[in-house]
Amino acid sequence: MFQRLTTLIAKEIIQFSRDRILLMFALLGPMIQIVLLGRAIGQDVSNMPVAVVDYDLSPLSREIVTALDNTSELVVAYFPNTMEDASKLIDRGDVMGIVIIPPDFMVDSHSATRVPQIQVIIDGVSSLIAARTLGAAQGAIQSLVENTVIVSNQRPGGIRVYVDALFNRALDFRPDAISSQLGLITFEMTTLVAVMGIVREREIGTLEMLTITPLKRLELIAGKAITPIIIGTINFLFMLGITQFVFDVPFRGRFWLLLPLTVLYLACETAYALMVSTLTHSQQQATTVVFVWAMLALTLSGYLVPITTLPKFMQVISWAVPLRHFLVILRSIMLKGSGLAALWPDVLAIAILAVVMIILTTRTLNRVIE
Repeated sequence: MFQRLTTLIAKEIIQFSRDRILLMFALLGPMIQIVLLGRAIGQDVSNMPVAVVDYDLSPLSREIVTALDNTSELVVAYFPNTMEDASKLIDRGDVMGIVIIPPDFMVDSHSATRVPQIQVIIDGVSSLIAARTLGAAQGAIQSLVENTVIVSNQRPGGIRVYVDALFNRALDFRPDAISSQLGLITFEMTTLVAVMGIVREREIGTLEMLTITPLKRLELIAGKAITPIIIGTINFLFMLGITQFVFDVPFRGRFWLLLPLTVLYLACETAYALMVSTLTHSQQQATTVVFVWAMLALTLSGYLVPITTLPKFMQVISWAVPLRHFLVILRSIMLKGSGLAALWPDVLAIAILAVVMIILTTRTLNRVIE
Protein backbone atom coordinates (compact mmCIF):
# COMPACT_ATOMS: atom_id res chain seq x y z
CA MET A 1 0.00 0.00 0.00
CA PHE A 2 2.74 2.48 0.94
CA GLN A 3 4.63 1.86 -2.31
CA ARG A 4 1.49 2.31 -4.42
CA LEU A 5 0.59 5.49 -2.55
CA THR A 6 4.14 6.85 -2.93
CA THR A 7 4.08 6.14 -6.66
CA LEU A 8 0.77 7.99 -7.09
CA ILE A 9 2.01 10.99 -5.11
CA ALA A 10 5.19 11.11 -7.23
CA LYS A 11 3.06 10.98 -10.36
CA GLU A 12 0.90 13.87 -9.09
CA ILE A 13 3.93 16.02 -8.27
CA ILE A 14 5.54 15.36 -11.66
CA GLN A 15 2.29 16.13 -13.50
CA PHE A 16 1.84 19.33 -11.51
CA SER A 17 5.45 20.48 -12.02
CA ARG A 18 5.24 20.05 -15.80
CA ASP A 19 2.63 22.80 -16.00
CA ARG A 20 5.04 25.71 -15.58
CA ILE A 21 2.39 28.43 -15.66
CA LEU A 22 0.34 26.73 -12.95
CA LEU A 23 3.49 26.00 -10.95
CA MET A 24 4.62 29.64 -11.09
CA PHE A 25 1.13 30.87 -10.22
CA ALA A 26 0.80 28.45 -7.30
CA LEU A 27 4.17 29.31 -5.77
CA LEU A 28 4.60 33.02 -6.55
CA GLY A 29 0.96 34.15 -6.81
CA PRO A 30 0.09 33.89 -3.10
CA MET A 31 3.15 35.85 -2.00
CA ILE A 32 2.50 38.62 -4.51
CA GLN A 33 -1.17 38.72 -3.58
CA ILE A 34 -0.63 39.04 0.15
CA VAL A 35 1.85 41.89 -0.43
CA LEU A 36 -0.59 43.75 -2.69
CA LEU A 37 -3.63 43.14 -0.50
CA GLY A 38 -2.11 44.15 2.83
CA ARG A 39 -4.67 46.86 3.41
CA ALA A 40 -7.63 47.48 5.65
CA ILE A 41 -11.02 45.88 5.18
CA GLY A 42 -14.02 48.07 5.97
CA GLN A 43 -17.07 46.49 7.53
CA ASP A 44 -20.23 47.58 9.24
CA VAL A 45 -20.86 46.55 12.83
CA SER A 46 -24.10 45.71 14.61
CA ASN A 47 -25.31 43.39 17.36
CA MET A 48 -21.81 42.79 18.69
CA PRO A 49 -21.98 40.68 21.88
CA VAL A 50 -20.56 42.16 25.09
CA ALA A 51 -20.41 40.96 28.67
CA VAL A 52 -21.20 43.02 31.77
CA VAL A 53 -19.56 42.26 35.10
CA ASP A 54 -21.83 44.08 37.54
CA TYR A 55 -20.34 44.20 41.03
CA ASP A 56 -22.75 46.97 42.12
CA LEU A 57 -26.14 45.42 41.27
CA SER A 58 -27.86 48.78 41.78
CA PRO A 59 -30.65 50.53 39.86
CA LEU A 60 -28.05 52.78 38.19
CA SER A 61 -25.94 49.83 37.04
CA ARG A 62 -29.05 48.20 35.59
CA GLU A 63 -29.79 51.43 33.70
CA ILE A 64 -26.30 51.25 32.20
CA VAL A 65 -26.90 47.66 31.10
CA THR A 66 -30.18 48.72 29.49
CA ALA A 67 -28.49 51.65 27.76
CA LEU A 68 -25.82 49.35 26.32
CA ASP A 69 -28.38 46.83 25.15
CA ASN A 70 -30.50 49.52 23.49
CA THR A 71 -27.76 50.47 21.03
CA SER A 72 -27.87 48.98 17.53
CA GLU A 73 -24.17 48.09 17.72
CA LEU A 74 -24.19 46.13 20.99
CA VAL A 75 -26.02 43.22 22.59
CA VAL A 76 -25.44 42.42 26.26
CA ALA A 77 -25.13 38.65 25.88
CA TYR A 78 -23.42 37.54 29.10
CA PHE A 79 -23.41 38.48 32.79
CA PRO A 80 -20.35 36.69 34.23
CA ASN A 81 -19.88 36.82 37.97
CA THR A 82 -16.11 37.31 37.94
CA MET A 83 -13.43 38.81 35.71
CA GLU A 84 -11.93 35.35 35.26
CA ASP A 85 -15.14 34.12 33.64
CA ALA A 86 -15.33 37.26 31.52
CA SER A 87 -11.73 36.81 30.34
CA LYS A 88 -12.54 33.30 29.14
CA LEU A 89 -15.40 34.70 27.07
CA ILE A 90 -13.17 37.21 25.33
CA ASP A 91 -10.39 34.64 24.80
CA ARG A 92 -12.85 32.29 23.07
CA GLY A 93 -14.20 35.13 20.96
CA ASP A 94 -17.69 34.88 22.45
CA VAL A 95 -17.76 38.61 23.20
CA MET A 96 -16.11 41.66 21.71
CA GLY A 97 -15.91 43.59 24.97
CA ILE A 98 -16.38 43.57 28.73
CA VAL A 99 -17.99 46.37 30.74
CA ILE A 100 -17.01 46.31 34.43
CA ILE A 101 -19.20 48.18 36.92
CA PRO A 102 -17.34 48.35 40.26
CA PRO A 103 -18.85 48.05 43.77
CA ASP A 104 -20.39 51.20 45.28
CA PHE A 105 -20.87 52.63 41.79
CA MET A 106 -24.22 54.22 42.60
CA VAL A 107 -22.97 55.45 45.97
CA ASP A 108 -20.05 57.21 44.25
CA SER A 109 -22.47 58.88 41.83
CA HIS A 110 -24.03 60.75 44.76
CA SER A 111 -20.70 61.60 46.40
CA ALA A 112 -19.38 65.16 46.38
CA THR A 113 -15.76 64.01 46.30
CA ARG A 114 -15.78 60.83 44.19
CA VAL A 115 -16.58 60.25 40.54
CA PRO A 116 -18.15 56.89 39.54
CA GLN A 117 -15.90 54.86 37.27
CA ILE A 118 -16.53 52.18 34.65
CA GLN A 119 -13.91 50.06 32.91
CA VAL A 120 -14.40 48.93 29.32
CA ILE A 121 -12.13 46.17 27.99
CA ILE A 122 -12.23 45.62 24.21
CA ASP A 123 -10.94 42.73 22.11
CA GLY A 124 -8.56 44.75 19.91
CA VAL A 125 -7.76 41.97 17.40
CA SER A 126 -10.13 43.50 14.84
CA SER A 127 -9.39 47.19 15.19
CA LEU A 128 -12.34 48.45 13.15
CA ILE A 129 -14.86 46.35 15.05
CA ALA A 130 -13.16 47.22 18.35
CA ALA A 131 -13.35 50.94 17.62
CA ARG A 132 -17.05 50.73 16.75
CA THR A 133 -17.78 48.63 19.83
CA LEU A 134 -15.87 51.04 22.05
CA GLY A 135 -17.57 54.06 20.52
CA ALA A 136 -21.00 52.49 21.01
CA ALA A 137 -20.27 51.66 24.66
CA GLN A 138 -18.95 55.13 25.43
CA GLY A 139 -21.86 56.72 23.57
CA ALA A 140 -24.43 54.70 25.52
CA ILE A 141 -22.86 55.64 28.85
CA GLN A 142 -22.55 59.31 27.84
CA SER A 143 -26.18 59.35 26.71
CA LEU A 144 -27.22 57.96 30.09
CA VAL A 145 -25.26 60.70 31.87
CA GLU A 146 -26.91 63.40 29.76
CA ASN A 147 -30.42 62.04 30.23
CA THR A 148 -30.12 61.21 33.93
CA VAL A 149 -29.57 64.15 36.27
CA ILE A 150 -27.20 63.17 39.08
CA VAL A 151 -26.79 66.09 41.47
CA SER A 152 -24.71 66.15 44.59
CA ASN A 153 -24.14 69.36 46.58
CA GLN A 154 -25.59 71.42 43.72
CA ARG A 155 -23.07 70.12 41.14
CA PRO A 156 -23.75 67.66 38.33
CA GLY A 157 -22.01 64.33 38.48
CA GLY A 158 -20.58 62.22 35.72
CA ILE A 159 -19.14 58.82 34.88
CA ARG A 160 -15.48 58.28 34.10
CA VAL A 161 -14.80 55.52 31.57
CA TYR A 162 -11.43 53.74 31.53
CA VAL A 163 -10.66 51.88 28.31
CA ASP A 164 -8.25 49.03 27.64
CA ALA A 165 -7.87 47.34 24.23
CA LEU A 166 -6.52 43.82 24.59
CA PHE A 167 -4.01 42.40 22.08
CA ASN A 168 -3.89 45.67 20.09
CA ARG A 169 -3.63 48.76 22.25
CA ALA A 170 -3.06 51.08 19.27
CA LEU A 171 -6.08 49.58 17.43
CA ASP A 172 -3.94 49.08 14.33
CA PHE A 173 -6.02 47.60 11.49
CA ARG A 174 -3.18 45.76 9.74
CA PRO A 175 -2.65 42.72 12.00
CA ASP A 176 -6.25 41.56 11.64
CA ALA A 177 -6.51 42.44 7.94
CA ILE A 178 -3.27 40.72 6.94
CA SER A 179 -3.79 37.61 9.07
CA SER A 180 -7.28 37.25 7.55
CA GLN A 181 -5.85 37.56 4.06
CA LEU A 182 -3.28 34.90 4.94
CA GLY A 183 -6.12 32.49 5.69
CA LEU A 184 -8.10 33.52 2.60
CA ILE A 185 -5.22 33.12 0.14
CA THR A 186 -4.31 29.75 1.66
CA PHE A 187 -7.91 28.67 1.07
CA GLU A 188 -7.92 29.93 -2.51
CA MET A 189 -4.70 28.27 -3.64
CA THR A 190 -5.29 24.91 -1.97
CA THR A 191 -8.82 24.64 -3.36
CA LEU A 192 -7.79 25.58 -6.90
CA VAL A 193 -5.01 23.00 -6.96
CA ALA A 194 -7.07 20.22 -5.33
CA VAL A 195 -10.20 20.63 -7.44
CA MET A 196 -8.28 19.61 -10.58
CA GLY A 197 -7.19 16.28 -9.13
CA ILE A 198 -9.97 13.94 -10.32
CA VAL A 199 -11.74 16.03 -12.96
CA ARG A 200 -8.45 16.39 -14.87
CA GLU A 201 -8.07 12.62 -14.99
CA ARG A 202 -11.63 12.30 -16.27
CA GLU A 203 -11.17 15.02 -18.91
CA ILE A 204 -7.96 13.58 -20.38
CA GLY A 205 -9.29 10.03 -20.16
CA THR A 206 -6.93 8.54 -17.58
CA LEU A 207 -9.44 8.02 -14.79
CA GLU A 208 -10.38 4.61 -16.17
CA MET A 209 -6.70 3.64 -16.21
CA LEU A 210 -6.42 4.47 -12.50
CA THR A 211 -9.43 2.28 -11.73
CA ILE A 212 -7.73 -0.83 -13.09
CA THR A 213 -4.64 -0.32 -10.92
CA PRO A 214 -4.37 -2.03 -7.49
CA LEU A 215 -5.20 1.32 -5.84
CA LYS A 216 -8.14 1.27 -3.47
CA ARG A 217 -10.61 4.18 -3.53
CA LEU A 218 -9.34 5.66 -0.25
CA GLU A 219 -5.75 5.36 -1.49
CA LEU A 220 -6.68 7.18 -4.70
CA ILE A 221 -8.28 10.02 -2.72
CA ALA A 222 -5.29 10.17 -0.36
CA GLY A 223 -2.89 10.36 -3.29
CA LYS A 224 -4.91 13.16 -4.86
CA ALA A 225 -5.14 15.01 -1.54
CA ILE A 226 -1.57 14.88 -0.27
CA THR A 227 -0.08 16.94 -3.11
CA PRO A 228 -2.45 19.95 -2.61
CA ILE A 229 -1.85 19.74 1.14
CA ILE A 230 1.92 19.87 0.61
CA ILE A 231 1.62 22.81 -1.81
CA GLY A 232 -0.80 24.61 0.51
CA THR A 233 1.50 24.11 3.51
CA ILE A 234 4.51 25.48 1.62
CA ASN A 235 2.49 28.49 0.44
CA PHE A 236 1.23 29.10 3.96
CA LEU A 237 4.74 29.01 5.45
CA PHE A 238 6.08 31.43 2.82
CA MET A 239 3.19 33.85 3.37
CA LEU A 240 3.47 33.53 7.15
CA GLY A 241 7.11 34.59 6.82
CA ILE A 242 6.02 37.63 4.79
CA THR A 243 3.51 38.64 7.48
CA GLN A 244 6.31 38.52 10.05
CA PHE A 245 9.23 40.09 8.18
CA VAL A 246 7.46 42.48 5.79
CA PHE A 247 4.40 43.59 7.76
CA ASP A 248 5.64 42.81 11.29
CA VAL A 249 2.33 41.18 12.29
CA PRO A 250 2.45 39.94 15.92
CA PHE A 251 2.79 36.20 16.50
CA ARG A 252 1.94 35.62 20.15
CA GLY A 253 1.06 31.94 20.03
CA ARG A 254 2.94 28.72 19.37
CA PHE A 255 4.04 27.93 15.83
CA TRP A 256 4.00 24.18 16.53
CA LEU A 257 0.31 24.46 17.42
CA LEU A 258 -0.60 26.52 14.36
CA LEU A 259 1.22 24.28 11.86
CA PRO A 260 -0.63 20.99 12.54
CA LEU A 261 -3.96 22.81 12.77
CA THR A 262 -3.22 24.41 9.39
CA VAL A 263 -2.48 20.98 7.89
CA LEU A 264 -5.78 19.71 9.34
CA TYR A 265 -7.59 22.65 7.77
CA LEU A 266 -5.90 22.07 4.42
CA ALA A 267 -6.96 18.43 4.53
CA CYS A 268 -10.55 19.55 5.14
CA GLU A 269 -10.56 22.07 2.29
CA THR A 270 -8.92 19.51 0.00
CA ALA A 271 -11.70 17.04 0.82
CA TYR A 272 -14.27 19.69 -0.16
CA ALA A 273 -12.41 20.38 -3.42
CA LEU A 274 -12.11 16.68 -4.29
CA MET A 275 -15.85 16.33 -3.71
CA VAL A 276 -16.40 19.07 -6.31
CA SER A 277 -13.86 17.36 -8.57
CA THR A 278 -15.82 14.10 -8.53
CA LEU A 279 -19.11 15.85 -9.31
CA THR A 280 -17.91 18.00 -12.24
CA HIS A 281 -17.08 16.84 -15.76
CA SER A 282 -14.52 19.41 -16.92
CA GLN A 283 -11.84 21.63 -15.44
CA GLN A 284 -13.74 24.73 -16.54
CA GLN A 285 -16.83 23.51 -14.75
CA ALA A 286 -14.84 22.70 -11.63
CA THR A 287 -13.23 26.16 -11.61
CA THR A 288 -16.65 27.80 -11.88
CA VAL A 289 -18.02 25.78 -8.97
CA VAL A 290 -14.97 26.63 -6.87
CA PHE A 291 -15.45 30.32 -7.66
CA VAL A 292 -19.03 30.17 -6.39
CA TRP A 293 -17.91 28.22 -3.32
CA ALA A 294 -15.24 30.84 -2.63
CA MET A 295 -17.81 33.64 -2.73
CA LEU A 296 -20.04 31.71 -0.35
CA ALA A 297 -17.12 31.04 1.99
CA LEU A 298 -16.19 34.74 1.99
CA THR A 299 -19.72 35.66 3.01
CA LEU A 300 -20.09 33.05 5.75
CA SER A 301 -16.56 32.90 7.17
CA GLY A 302 -16.46 36.24 8.98
CA TYR A 303 -13.87 37.60 6.53
CA LEU A 304 -16.09 40.37 5.14
CA VAL A 305 -18.48 40.97 8.04
CA PRO A 306 -18.69 39.57 11.60
CA ILE A 307 -20.61 36.31 11.89
CA THR A 308 -22.92 37.87 14.50
CA THR A 309 -24.24 40.38 11.95
CA LEU A 310 -25.52 37.60 9.66
CA PRO A 311 -29.10 36.27 9.87
CA LYS A 312 -29.53 33.35 12.26
CA PHE A 313 -29.98 30.73 9.56
CA MET A 314 -26.78 31.90 7.83
CA GLN A 315 -24.92 31.71 11.14
CA VAL A 316 -25.98 28.06 11.41
CA ILE A 317 -24.93 27.32 7.82
CA SER A 318 -21.56 28.98 8.43
CA TRP A 319 -20.56 26.12 10.75
CA ALA A 320 -20.17 23.99 7.60
CA VAL A 321 -17.62 26.46 6.16
CA PRO A 322 -14.07 25.39 7.16
CA LEU A 323 -12.66 28.86 6.45
CA ARG A 324 -14.78 30.29 9.27
CA HIS A 325 -13.11 28.04 11.82
CA PHE A 326 -9.62 28.46 10.38
CA LEU A 327 -9.82 32.26 10.53
CA VAL A 328 -10.74 32.00 14.21
CA ILE A 329 -7.81 29.65 14.83
CA LEU A 330 -5.37 31.77 12.83
CA ARG A 331 -6.32 35.08 14.45
CA SER A 332 -6.47 33.60 17.93
CA ILE A 333 -3.04 31.94 17.78
CA MET A 334 -1.25 34.76 15.98
CA LEU A 335 -2.82 37.81 17.61
CA LYS A 336 -4.10 36.52 20.96
CA GLY A 337 -1.66 33.72 21.75
CA SER A 338 -4.55 31.34 22.45
CA GLY A 339 -4.01 27.68 23.25
CA LEU A 340 -5.88 24.56 22.26
CA ALA A 341 -8.23 24.90 25.26
CA ALA A 342 -9.77 28.03 23.72
CA LEU A 343 -9.78 26.68 20.16
CA TRP A 344 -11.11 23.15 20.56
CA PRO A 345 -14.67 23.89 19.26
CA ASP A 346 -13.31 25.13 15.93
CA VAL A 347 -10.68 22.37 15.75
CA LEU A 348 -13.36 19.75 16.38
CA ALA A 349 -15.61 21.30 13.74
CA ILE A 350 -12.85 21.14 11.10
CA ALA A 351 -12.04 17.54 12.00
CA ILE A 352 -15.70 16.48 11.75
CA LEU A 353 -16.15 18.29 8.44
CA ALA A 354 -13.01 16.63 7.05
CA VAL A 355 -14.20 13.13 8.00
CA VAL A 356 -17.68 13.73 6.59
CA MET A 357 -16.36 15.08 3.30
CA ILE A 358 -13.86 12.24 2.88
CA ILE A 359 -16.69 9.71 3.32
CA LEU A 360 -18.92 11.55 0.83
CA THR A 361 -16.07 11.93 -1.67
CA THR A 362 -15.27 8.20 -1.47
CA ARG A 363 -18.91 7.27 -2.15
CA THR A 364 -19.22 9.79 -4.98
CA LEU A 365 -16.01 8.53 -6.58
CA ASN A 366 -17.35 4.97 -6.48
CA ARG A 367 -20.48 6.07 -8.35
CA VAL A 368 -18.44 7.99 -10.94
CA ILE A 369 -16.20 4.99 -11.63
CA GLU A 370 -19.06 2.52 -11.75
